[in-house]
Amino acid sequence: MQARKIRDDIAKTLTAMASTGALLKGSVSKVVLGNKTRTRGQRVAHLLTYKGEGNTTKSLYIRKDQVPEVKRMIRNYQRLKIALGKLVDLNLKLFKLRQIASRREAR
Repeated sequence: MQARKIRDDIAKTLTAMASTGALLKGSVSKVVLGNKTRTRGQRVAHLLTYKGEGNTTKSLYIRKDQVPEVKRMIRNYQRLKIALGKLVDLNLKLFKLRQIASRREAR
């Protein structure tokens, strides 16, 4: 009974993971570049900062109109990361149940 519930939870988690959508890892930051020269106000840029190959920090310029899309993609990545952790925990529980069942059968 308990194994069936765990298998159902695994199936639901896999379905949720499959429908996550586009992913980006990193964070978006707003950078003030200084005052504008011709008009009032400050020059502002948005950067996506992430860890690249070799664990080096990389930054990528993002246009202002792309910021909501990039933030949505980062949220998708975070949701997928949480779902993956849940999937690992569920598989571990199922593995333990199988171990217990095989010990009982061996007796």
